Amino acid sequence: MNLRRTLVLGLLSLSLSPMTRKAAAQGDAPTEASLRDTTALYVAAWNRHDVSAWESLLTEDIWYTEATDYYQRMKGRAAVLAFYGDLVKTTDLKWEIQKIKLMPDGTATIVLKHHALILPKTGDKYSSTFVSDPTVTRWRVEAGKWRMFFYTSHKGSALDAMKKDSVD
Repeated sequence: MNLRRTLVLGLLSLSLSPMTRKAAAQGDAPTEASLRDTTALYVAAWNRHDVSAWESLLTEDIWYTEATDYYQRMKGRAAVLAFYGDLVKTTDLKWEIQKIKLMPDGTATIVLKHHALILPKTGDKYSSTFVSDPTVTRWRVEAGKWRMFFYTSHKGSALDAMKKDSVD
């Protein structure tokens, strides 16, 4: 718990740093570094089980799929929240970013290895874990902040998205 609190406070202090505020005030273009910061905030919100903070990083038109939900693609923030909100409350998350590609249209594609960590946790061991590799997320800037508008951990869909976005 103390490690989690330290990590969250560290992320919070980074997001409130004078450089970050100055860049936001100047309206600087979104960068890979700011996207990495946002993905860290996403994971931290999930691991705090803070559904509101997690949801705030999603666009209204989010399209969210995973391997176990391939045929019921969740579209729209309300549908994603209804289906995944309880998972945010009952699991932890680990992301290993493998590639980031900033796209010409201002969006970004991230290829990552997604670890779903199922609670309860005894010591350092979760009751079970699931790994999705590759997982693809797409992000765009809305109201000056990176927000996720696409997520898939379904391997076939992820490979298709990587091909479409020329992320090899």
